Amino acid sequence: MTRIRTAVVGGGIMGGGIAIALARAGHEVTVIEPDEGAAASLKDRLRADGPPTAGETPTITPDLEAVSSARLVIEAAPEDLALKQRLWTRLGSLALVDAILASNTSSLDIDRLAECVPQPSRVLATHWFNPAYEVECVEVAPGTATSNDVLENVIDVLRQAGKRPVIVRNGAGFVANRIQFAAIREALLCIEEGISAESVDEIVSSSFAPRLAALGPLANADLGGLDTYLAIFEVLRAAHGERFSPPSILSALVAEGRLGVKSLAGVFDYTPASAREVATRRDDRLSRIIASAHEPAVDS
Repeated sequence: MTRIRTAVVGGGIMGGGIAIALARAGHEVTVIEPDEGAAASLKDRLRADGPPTAGETPTITPDLEAVSSARLVIEAAPEDLALKQRLWTRLGSLALVDAILASNTSSLDIDRLAECVPQPSRVLATHWFNPAYEVECVEVAPGTATSNDVLENVIDVLRQAGKRPVIVRNGAGFVANRIQFAAIREALLCIEEGISAESVDEIVSSSFAPRLAALGPLANADLGGLDTYLAIFEVLRAAHGERFSPPSILSALVAEGRLGVKSLAGVFDYTPASAREVATRRDDRLSRIIASAHEPAVDS
């Protein structure tokens, strides 16, 4: 693995987690955090999480000019477009002309940041998930001008750090946040309707959330039957309004007879063997997830 000098701009929850993940992968990491309180909190966090498994503990500095020696710069500033654009204008003048510039934005158009710097071909979004040193997935969104070499290099760095990078289209919320925030919206609406927050979290964490972790929403829908899902959408729409209107793709799949695993065709295609395998894989993973959730906590 090539050791890369990396600068993470922002030492908050996400920036600190990204720094830990890359340091554990053996990279030389500097975190730029001008706020003394945030820098102190990050130092405490680094001590609490222990030394990285490879490389050295990240260095913390308030000086943005520290990006000038980095080959990879990851911006993890608050999700405010104007603030990020001001920051990226400075990054464009301070960073090496061939340094890769990535943003940890979770919702903004990466092209709006790329336009602030020379050579927008080196700019892309890498959306990490909290805690960044544990969660495997990183959404990677290239901009309009992002070069293939930059994209491939970032994918390699992420994979070497034990991550599972998934290339997504540049657009508000990418994929994960569109799905995640749709669920959070409904959870909050349930609270508005009088269901306790504790009940909402208990129901989700002990019902469909483990299934989603085992397979994902679309494979689960195929196992449940797309015709069943369509019927439930219609019931929910009648009760709760058009926000539960079934997507046209679901209606089309059912009309074509693609009902899921039971018809050997749904969102995905199946053979008899793969249909059995996906159900077995779900059950095996689900058993491990549930067993892990019930393991007693280990005192440190």
